[in-house]
Amino acid sequence: MFSKEEAKELRLEFWQKLSNKTRRLPGQKGRKRTWIFDNTGIKGLDLRFDVSREKIIVALEINIKKEEDRLGLYEKLEAAKGLFEGQFGEPLIWDFAYTKPNGREVCRVYVEQPGDMYVRESWTEIFTFMIDKMIRMERAFLEVKDYLKYM
Repeated sequence: MFSKEEAKELRLEFWQKLSNKTRRLPGQKGRKRTWIFDNTGIKGLDLRFDVSREKIIVALEINIKKEEDRLGLYEKLEAAKGLFEGQFGEPLIWDFAYTKPNGREVCRVYVEQPGDMYVRESWTEIFTFMIDKMIRMERAFLEVKDYLKYM
């Protein structure tokens, strides 16, 4: 078990190493990979990394507070499921009522794998998963972005 300070330092090191790893991606020429994340161009729709002691998640998250609008955007995304998953390259988990650890309900389309961010020995495998899946998630999102923009 880690103290609060040790856990904080380990999390910081984890994210720094992931950032460094993205500088060595093909085509990056030493530049840091810039992820879309919360700059998707669609309010309330973000791309997320979610890491914990149990699992690693790469997700497209709809976090609009007004439930009707959130579910409306999710339904529109779900209508493009075939195209989205086809571009992603594998089936995804579709959850219109995903409850985050803070209790907030969002809609999520995601992929996950078991993993523990506090185990340094597994970081290489975790980073490979996160980078590969986020590149694919961005590509799939960009394929349907224009369609989603107009509700």
